[in-house]
Order: sequence, then structure tokens, then C-alpha cells
Amino acid sequence: MAVPSTSATRPFTDAYLLTYSAEHVAYEFDMFLWVAAVCSNPSTRFGAPTAPDAGCLNNVMIEAFAVHLRNVIDFLYLDSPKQTDVVAADFFAPNAWDTLRPSITTTLEIARVRANKEVAHLTTDRIAGSPPVKGWDFQRLAAEIRPLLRLVADNALATRLSPNVGAVLR
Repeated sequence: MAVPSTSATRPFTDAYLLTYSAEHVAYEFDMFLWVAAVCSNPSTRFGAPTAPDAGCLNNVMIEAFAVHLRNVIDFLYLDSPKQTDVVAADFFAPNAWDTLRPSITTTLEIARVRANKEVAHLTTDRIAGSPPVKGWDFQRLAAEIRPLLRLVADNALATRLSPNVGAVLR
């Protein structure tokens, strides 16, 4: 059974995108960068009462990173959005974002697939155990994505993208 929707659908108006981006796009950019910074700092303490609780909180933070990473990568590179998906291209003149953005890197494509397989779905493609390849390079991924976020903030149409989005990148 489909969930009824009262959401806006494509094509979005400039006014809708301006309001939407002030809240939701700014939030995704901010949360992605914040959780990447927190997860990159091994001395971060979450105030867990026990060691097992600390392990669970660490996992929750890694999952938050993967979810926001996936959302941001899809925002930047999803070429066939559904009717209610909001993507970077929506904030530009037709075809302008496709011309401006670089091709997705292998690193980001692998990260997107990993986030899909390891966090968003139960699948046999999850990495078992604790091999080194299972770790996320939070700093490297954030460093690769930050210039793309800046590219959006600096080049999107001002009638569509809220200044809140650029503010979270400062």
C-alpha cells in the first residue's frame, strides 16, 4: 500500500526550492560535515554509561555519517530523480549543473554503494567482521565532498537556493 503524499512534485517552483533549501538542504550539508568531523576525532566522548553503550553510540554515529553521505551524494549525482526527489540540478538553469559538476569519482561511487548496502538495506553485501576495509575515511570523504557543496552554494540560482546553504559551509 502506498503512503499518501501531500508533497510538492516536479517541476518545483523557485519559491518552493528557496524555502525547502533553507531548511532541508542546509540541514543535510551541515549534518554531513558535522558528523564527519565528530567521527574523525577518535577522542570524541559520547557520555555512554558503559563500554557496550559507547560501542553502540559509536555505531550510531557511523550510521549517521553513512546516511548523510548517501543523501549528499544522491543530491549531487542522482540523474533520474523521482517526482519528489530534490537534487542539485533543481537549483540551476536546465543542464547547468550537469555541465558544471565534475563526474562522480570512484571513491564517491563506492561510498554510495556501501552506504546503500551496509546501512539502508539488509543484504549479504554487508562487510562481515572488522577488516580494515570496513572503516570509513570520514575526513577524506568530507574533503572530497566539501568543494562540490561549495560549487552548489556558489553557483546555484539565488532565486532557488537559500543563503542558509552557503552559511553552513563557512
